[in-house]
Amino acid sequence: MITINDAAKAYFLAAERCEEQRPISHEQVEFLLVPAVTNRAFATELYIKAISKKDKKELRGHDLKKLYDMLDDNRKNEIIQEIGMNDKIFKEALEENANLFVDWRYLFEKENIQVTWQFLKKLSRSVKKVFEGM
Repeated sequence: MITINDAAKAYFLAAERCEEQRPISHEQVEFLLVPAVTNRAFATELYIKAISKKDKKELRGHDLKKLYDMLDDNRKNEIIQEIGMNDKIFKEALEENANLFVDWRYLFEKENIQVTWQFLKKLSRSVKKVFEGM
């Protein structure tokens, strides 16, 4: 049986591979942005759920801010420390990127869709590290 942490790791690795830049001509590289964003956002979601599960709490949904807000305060602090941002800036960035998994899966239905790429990468790596350190 595959565990939530197995799935989180698989989606995290899929995101990393989607981010590889492969030359397709002398002037162009291929970068799979949409699957990179969706895989990284989903991996983040799953790692948050895995952290919560280890703390004996089941979480549901895709909204990263809501999931984060349901974590124990100690876990929230660990994530913020790991990511290296102050609390206010972190929460603003989290709010702006809360629904990446849902939004980017259907980006063709939306206008002006955005991602704070470096924040998403830092967040996914920090929740992964917090989970692995439990």
